[in-house]
Amino acid sequence: MVVESCCVTPGAYMRHLCALFLADNWLWMVAPVALCGVLAVWIDVRFVIVALMVLFVLLPMILSLLYFYYGFSPEARWSIMEKQADISAEGITLNFTDVRMKKHVIRWDDVRFMIEKDDAVLLMLKGRRYTCLMFPASVVNPHVAQLLRQFAAQAH
Repeated sequence: MVVESCCVTPGAYMRHLCALFLADNWLWMVAPVALCGVLAVWIDVRFVIVALMVLFVLLPMILSLLYFYYGFSPEARWSIMEKQADISAEGITLNFTDVRMKKHVIRWDDVRFMIEKDDAVLLMLKGRRYTCLMFPASVVNPHVAQLLRQFAAQAH
């Protein structure tokens, strides 16, 4: 089955990636700010400044590392480039409209699981933790979604 020509915007890709990252790591980001808040109440008010520095300096730096680590990955490029996807029993063949990009095949063994969002479908791939191939929900009709679920489940 061939999925029509599609791509996602870089902003949508990073929004979903940051949401996944924050859902997994929210405690590590909230704990230092909360600790500084408690220390500000009990010990010294100047810990509020430390909490604000953590909130407005340290956390954006962590998210920028996430951007550079995952935003420049080949999988991110595959998601944001205009492409047609051919879904078969062997895997997903990505045929890019840009002639500089080569055709790429993602085997079903490389797909860990599938996440369905309101505006996108994310195929989480093996390798780094937040590596995914993203399709806009507008091109993934219920039949394509069922086919993706079926092939991903058979591979595992």
